[in-house]
Amino acid sequence: MLIAAVTSYCHEKYQNKESCPECTYKEHCPGRCDKCLHYIHTPAAAPAPRKYDCPNMANFYTCKYSYKYMSELVYALSQVKDLRDKKHLRVMSVGCGPCTDLFALDYLNENGIFKFETIEYRGIDLARTVWGEIHKQIKKYNPSKYHTHFFYQDVTELIDTIVKVKWVPDLIIFQYVFSDMEKHCEPTKLGSFISKIAQFINVDMSENTYIILNDINLTTAMGGGREHFDELLAQIPQIEFRKYHFNNSNRATHYNYGVEYNQNDLVLKNPSYLDSYEPYTSCASAQLIIKKVKK
Repeated sequence: MLIAAVTSYCHEKYQNKESCPECTYKEHCPGRCDKCLHYIHTPAAAPAPRKYDCPNMANFYTCKYSYKYMSELVYALSQVKDLRDKKHLRVMSVGCGPCTDLFALDYLNENGIFKFETIEYRGIDLARTVWGEIHKQIKKYNPSKYHTHFFYQDVTELIDTIVKVKWVPDLIIFQYVFSDMEKHCEPTKLGSFISKIAQFINVDMSENTYIILNDINLTTAMGGGREHFDELLAQIPQIEFRKYHFNNSNRATHYNYGVEYNQNDLVLKNPSYLDSYEPYTSCASAQLIIKKVKK
C-alpha cells in the first residue's frame, strides 16, 4: 500500500539523517523536528517565525501524521458515492505535502470501495525542497495506475494555467490548508485565495464534481481556520454540502461542526516502527464536503 511505502521510506531517511549544520532556523534550531513542527503549528511559542523548509522535518511529519490524516480522508471520501465507479479519476490536491489524500484514495481502491483503474493526481505545494524527495518516491509507485504530477507554485496562479489547458478535476482536496494559511498568510491574500478558488469552482468545474476540506476543528481564535470553510461555501451557489466532525479523544470537549461520525478510529493502525514519532491514534478533524450540482 502507498502509505506503507512512503512512511517506511521517510522513517529510514529520518533514522539515518545527518545533523542539521545548515539548518535554516539557524541559532534557533532546537535539534528536534517535533519542536520545529510545534513552532509551525503554534507560532506564538516559537522564538522566531518558522515555516516548512527542512526535509528532515518533512520525513518526521510524514511518519507522525500520515495514518491520522489518511484515515480522516477515508471517512470523508467514503461519503462521496458518485465518484466510486469512475474508471479514470482526476484529483487536484491543494497544499498536498506528503499526499495523505492520495494515500486515502489508494486505500479505498485497494479495498474495492473506489473502482478507478487510473488516477490523474495534480499535487500543488510551494515547498519543493521540503517535499520533493517524498514526491519522487510517490511517482515510482505503480506509475501505470497513478499518474502523479507536482507543481511547486502558488495555486491561485496555477489555476489560470489549468483553465487554459481545460483540465478539470473530479475532486479537489484541501488537507489542513486553511489552518496553516491562517497562521502564515496575510488576511487579504487568504481572502483573495478563497475567492479565486470559488471562481474556479463556479465557472470551470463540472456537475457532480466534489470539493473536500479537512482541517483542525478549531476557530481562528483558537489556532485553527474553520471559519474559512464557510467563507468558501458562501461564494459557491450551485452546490449541495455536508459538514462532519469527529469526537476528539485528545480534548475534553470539541466543537460540533455538522454531523459527528459514530467513531474516530484510524482505518489502519500506525505500524510499530513509527512509535518513536508519537503518532496520533484517532481522528479529530472537521470536514466540509461540497458537491457541484449545476455548472
